[in-house]
Amino acid sequence: MTITAEGRTLRALTEDQVTRFVVNGFLVVEDLLSPPEVEAVSARADRIAAGEAEHVSGGVQLERIYREGEAEVGDRVLAVRKLHQVAVQDGVMWAHATNPKIVDVIADLLGTDDIKLYGDQLFMKPPGVGAEQPWHQDSASWRDIFPMDLVSAWTAIDEADRGNGCLEFVPGTQRWGMMQRPMLLGTFREDLGGERWPAVAVPLRPGSVSFHHSLTVHRSGANTSGRRRRGYATHYMRATSWKDDSVTDAPKQPPFRQVRGRSYPGRV
Repeated sequence: MTITAEGRTLRALTEDQVTRFVVNGFLVVEDLLSPPEVEAVSARADRIAAGEAEHVSGGVQLERIYREGEAEVGDRVLAVRKLHQVAVQDGVMWAHATNPKIVDVIADLLGTDDIKLYGDQLFMKPPGVGAEQPWHQDSASWRDIFPMDLVSAWTAIDEADRGNGCLEFVPGTQRWGMMQRPMLLGTFREDLGGERWPAVAVPLRPGSVSFHHSLTVHRSGANTSGRRRRGYATHYMRATSWKDDSVTDAPKQPPFRQVRGRSYPGRV
């Protein structure tokens, strides 16, 4: 453990790492998970994608070319774009979402041990057809959760690099507040990732994890390689957060599950 200058106890990170996250809006922790931990998630992800996990319902999205009938599905696993909301249905995925190695980092970044899981998404990005994900902020979708101060842990299952679509972040953009999608895709399209607001690509080895703030602008490129690029993103919030039920166009989530610590009446 680390004791900060303010007397705060950090479970997993150094004070410098926390400062870098606060400044940049993202942080990489290399080799956080062991090969067996990664393999467990890898095998279960493929089983769910193949439709072989009967206890998991819904939550499977195919790549656009298959959804729109531009190509026929051959290998179903390699046709899947995304799995979502599987942690609350599957023991292996829940064990990953609650893995102390990950949650200790989340606790350090959120400044609390009272943590709930907002949701999870496993991005499959298959070789050759895995589409890009344009610049976006997660809280632009999760707009019913306040404060907009969630943290995602993106675990590399496969080697992730520019060739197969690793994540890219624009440092410091978590301090811009929430921007409307047309602004991200229009006004800032030429600046984001360019000289004015340069992006940082984050290649990851399997088992390494990148953590990012829910307002940090990020993207991933298309997978133009012959390699897979699977990454499992688990999204966390303080148990003291609240949900604005008047917001009707946010994702419909299952009941939020406690990851660590206490829950609070009237909060998420």
